[in-house]
Amino acid sequence: MSAVRWPRVISVGNAKVKIYRNAEPTNAKGVAYILAWKGTEGRQRQKFSSEADALAEARVKCAQIHAGRIEGAEMTRGDRDELQAARTLTQGTPLLSVLAEWAKAKQLTAGNVIAACEAWAARTGTAHKRVTVKNAVTDFLKAKTAAGKNVAIDHADSFKRMNADLGDLFIDSVSSRQLDTWLSQWDHPVTRNTNRKRIVSVWRWSQRKGYLPRDARTEAEMTDTAHEPPPIIGIISVQTWTALLSYFSKEHPQLLAALVLAGFCGLRRSEVHAQTWEDISLDRKNLRVTSGKRGTPARRMVPICDAAIAWFRLCKKRKGFVCPTVSYKGQIKPSLAVDGIRRIAKESTIPVEQPAGKIQGQPRFPALPENCFRHSYISHRVAGTGDIARVSLDAGNSPKEVNRHYRELVSEEDGKAWFLIPVGNGA
Repeated sequence: MSAVRWPRVISVGNAKVKIYRNAEPTNAKGVAYILAWKGTEGRQRQKFSSEADALAEARVKCAQIHAGRIEGAEMTRGDRDELQAARTLTQGTPLLSVLAEWAKAKQLTAGNVIAACEAWAARTGTAHKRVTVKNAVTDFLKAKTAAGKNVAIDHADSFKRMNADLGDLFIDSVSSRQLDTWLSQWDHPVTRNTNRKRIVSVWRWSQRKGYLPRDARTEAEMTDTAHEPPPIIGIISVQTWTALLSYFSKEHPQLLAALVLAGFCGLRRSEVHAQTWEDISLDRKNLRVTSGKRGTPARRMVPICDAAIAWFRLCKKRKGFVCPTVSYKGQIKPSLAVDGIRRIAKESTIPVEQPAGKIQGQPRFPALPENCFRHSYISHRVAGTGDIARVSLDAGNSPKEVNRHYRELVSEEDGKAWFLIPVGNGA
């Protein structure tokens, strides 16, 4: 076997690459192999510690030069490995296109490309779980019920409509325009805004639970709020109040206590429904509001007038909830007694004989405005006492609110008479 002669020459066609074998003290074998070829910028050189590696690289470069790819021949093996890895990462997209897009993104984000991409993913929904409106509403109501809130009972109609009209849509696909269209079915601005509050609550809760992007306003929040005219404080007269007490004590005694709480003590609708007898002291002539309205000075003691105490004593069962209770999903909850009182009063009639001998019902009571019992309590109390600060404390309202809405609605005489109606006073 003949000895290898150096330099070795590797050739393909007219292309040639020479391999030199030189002494190299720093190499473990004491030698180094140098490739030499003619490139675009003159003579090029590349060093290897292994003869096999030098031979393999020389053949690659020779083939590239022969094919006219002189620039490729000037690349090292490491350069070619990096190029191949880069092409794999681009998943078929041309490498130059990827680099151009990256350069543009870097310019637009001032170098914060990854942070900008994460924010975009949060806004466009790639970082949240997709659920339908119906599923979101179901989970929302379960959470509120578990937290001891009566949302599912108190606002059942709103959520029923929401599920019927929007339930099959993914909540992250519902636009503010769609929600505005849904809200337009309510002409009354107060009713529209009330239902808007419901969807905003569900959408915000869904955002916190990861059903909607977290880094943006929800579509529900971007719906239009209807302009509400100044509130009309609807009250009833002392005569109507007297007739209501007498009628309910005789015909619907199970609702009498709720009526007394609303009209003689001024409790809010939700406060009436949550009130327990254990928080009412007829001996000390006061009551502690069992469950007050959030965001108001509602955890308070309310004085009970002598007339209210007399009407309360007509109630035979004075334990547990003041209002009648109903079973809801295995739990005992107070019924919506205030709504029941207004409905019964509206439907109650007095039979009147007509000339032809026919009997026709005549309404027993005038129409009862929304929230009329609490409004009447505050209005008559202010008129009878003239003490706005004390009335605001007892009602759980601010003095500013009482002064703005409840002054000069009734006379001082009627104000005092409201709280003096004795038991048994007929209609």
